[in-house]
Amino acid sequence: MANSRGLWFFLWLLCFSLPPLPTQARQVENDDPIHINARSVEANEKTGTAVYRGNVMLEQGKLSIRADRLEVRSRQNQTEYVVATGQPVKLRQQADGQNEEIQAVAGKVEYHVTSGKVDMTGEVTLRQGGDLFTGHVLHYDLHEQRLSAEGDDRNDGGIKVIIQP
Repeated sequence: MANSRGLWFFLWLLCFSLPPLPTQARQVENDDPIHINARSVEANEKTGTAVYRGNVMLEQGKLSIRADRLEVRSRQNQTEYVVATGQPVKLRQQADGQNEEIQAVAGKVEYHVTSGKVDMTGEVTLRQGGDLFTGHVLHYDLHEQRLSAEGDDRNDGGIKVIIQP
């Protein structure tokens, strides 16, 4: 019973300590609850890792993430790293002061919580209204508000940007 109670406490703590994924949109309030739905979860208290599988849906405030698999790594009850994988991973968030939401699609999204960096890989598409960005790799630094992107060797190997007037 004690082990079961410890595991449930760990899962509860993990869910409520997960910070929001960054975008140029509204930052999710810390008191917004996090809801995770999945077909299964495996959690290891010793390693601080929880893996959610099967039609995973994470929601917090105006942020939602859909993935096939979501891995959350924590240390000392603080979330350090989140990685979502899928075919594809879908992110959506309503931007503050704007009618259009931000939508992103990638094969893999990695969020390094302690450094504030987000890495999206695998045919990345980011859209807000009529504006569109595509590439193979996108890196975003929250603290520096700096974006870098790369193409791949397939197709024309570059990135594409469409900005509406």
